[in-house]
Amino acid sequence: MQYSLKRYVQLYFILDVSRSDLLGSVLSGVRTGIISNTLHKPLKVRFYGSGEDGVDHGGVQVELFANVGSKICDPEFGMFAIDNETQRAWFRQGCRDSVDRFEVVGSTVALAVYNGCTINVPFPKMMYMMLLGKKPQRPDDIEDIFPTLAAGLKALLSDDIDVADLGLTFDYTYTSFDSTVTVPMRSDPSPAVLEENKREYVTEYIEHMSYVTVAPFFDAFKRGWNKLMPDKLTQLFTPAELMALTQGQDVQDFDVDELKRVTQYDDGYSPIHPVIEWFWQIVKSFTSKDRLQLLEFVTACPRVPVVDGISGVTFVIQRNGPDSDRLPTSLTCFGRLLLPEYRNKEKMEQMVRTAIAHSKGFGLV
Repeated sequence: MQYSLKRYVQLYFILDVSRSDLLGSVLSGVRTGIISNTLHKPLKVRFYGSGEDGVDHGGVQVELFANVGSKICDPEFGMFAIDNETQRAWFRQGCRDSVDRFEVVGSTVALAVYNGCTINVPFPKMMYMMLLGKKPQRPDDIEDIFPTLAAGLKALLSDDIDVADLGLTFDYTYTSFDSTVTVPMRSDPSPAVLEENKREYVTEYIEHMSYVTVAPFFDAFKRGWNKLMPDKLTQLFTPAELMALTQGQDVQDFDVDELKRVTQYDDGYSPIHPVIEWFWQIVKSFTSKDRLQLLEFVTACPRVPVVDGISGVTFVIQRNGPDSDRLPTSLTCFGRLLLPEYRNKEKMEQMVRTAIAHSKGFGLV
């Protein structure tokens, strides 16, 4: 038995996770993997603590990364700021966190990609441009995270504004923990922004906003990323492809017939069972938002795999007893919907809608 356990540990990178401290335990485990140089081994997630119920058959990893990504970017965690307009995340300017922590986060994101999982991090396109060694320099490069700023910079480049009247100089100003910080973008005394240098101003402004003021944090993140996703591998992709590979396809809807085609059934259900026929009729009547909520309820992730699309989703409907007043539940680790044999379609729809609207979080629902 001892030999088998030792052999298991040798074969896999074991990530020990606490449900009560999900993010802290994940980052601690990844840090240990960096130090021991074991991150490259196949991943196995193992939970510890009381009331343990998780076994890693692959679905646990999907659920883990679906939840840990948003926690990494939570403003309360302090490492990233969320734009109010787009809800996308970028490195917090003036962050007081240690640089090493950003390296661990970079490895955590790469660990998901390396093991074929998407991770729910709301990073913008420019993150993936920079991982590919390309500096954002144009308003279009920042439009998906800062659309209002991008529009303002585009207007500045147009012929509709007299730039000299704006009183701009080659300085960059940002807010850091309620303090205003101004840094010169050039070593010489900050010149005025005029018609002849406005394009240089826009380029340098975007470079300071995206990289210069957060350089230690991004560089550490990239070092962590490169431990599992070296440049020679990363550069096989375009920024859009790398973004989709990491974060999944941010779909607005999916093909219900295709999901129906790949769905499996258990404990008495089959494609021709009346309850199952009602179920698919209900799902087809759902709005796009409802369908994505259902997908997240069963699989823990509202996105679909990049390679196979909805066909690559594990979706199993299992009979969970006779008609009752219990809501449907799910084993998100296994992509399994536990559906009681409701007595009619109307009751099923009410119960399914209630379940998907009020369930969120990590673990067995």
